Amino acid sequence: MNLQKTKQYLVPLTFGVFTMVALSAFADGRHHGPKVRESVEVSDLFAWGSTDKVNGAVTLIRDFRGRAVNVTVTTSAAAPDSANSIWVAVFNFPRFCIVAYRCSTMDIGSDERDPRAQPSVFWGGGFLADSYGNANTSFRLVPGRTKREVFAGSDAGLINLRGAEIHVVLRTHGPAGVAGPVADQIGTAAEACPMSGCVNEFFSLHPPRE
Repeated sequence: MNLQKTKQYLVPLTFGVFTMVALSAFADGRHHGPKVRESVEVSDLFAWGSTDKVNGAVTLIRDFRGRAVNVTVTTSAAAPDSANSIWVAVFNFPRFCIVAYRCSTMDIGSDERDPRAQPSVFWGGGFLADSYGNANTSFRLVPGRTKREVFAGSDAGLINLRGAEIHVVLRTHGPAGVAGPVADQIGTAAEACPMSGCVNEFFSLHPPRE
């Protein structure tokens, strides 16, 4: 993957101004205590660049015993018959973000960023929406470095299973199979795009479980 080209098309990935509103729509199913085995978190989907909710949600389950994060994306707001890629922005130690626990793109590529936040932006999965714009897909994140990192030099992946702030972004590549192979449409950020370009459509935010 051409990281510089990918970076050009994927930025901005996360928000500062919209974070507070998005987190207000977050449903927390966790219990407190050191013996808790998992945290179930459900967040609304928001239209990219706004605070408008769309039909859909992201369920994120942090499995502390299995050392993994299971993510399910459900929406009926995708473009009909479209191909979409999913991108994950992980801020492993969000207390070091420029605005603590309100991480944004400033914490990824700006001179003001604190490297101790250890951000990582990488491919999570992809899906095809049906003729009505419906889609339901799941993927799994495990701790460790990733080879699908968007930003060069920041391949930490998921380190802090419990304490990471996680953003999920849905990106459209236009009608399935039209601008290029479906595998490229759902598996890359800036390839197999229509003439108008690939665009980020929806996002959800998941605060740390500390």
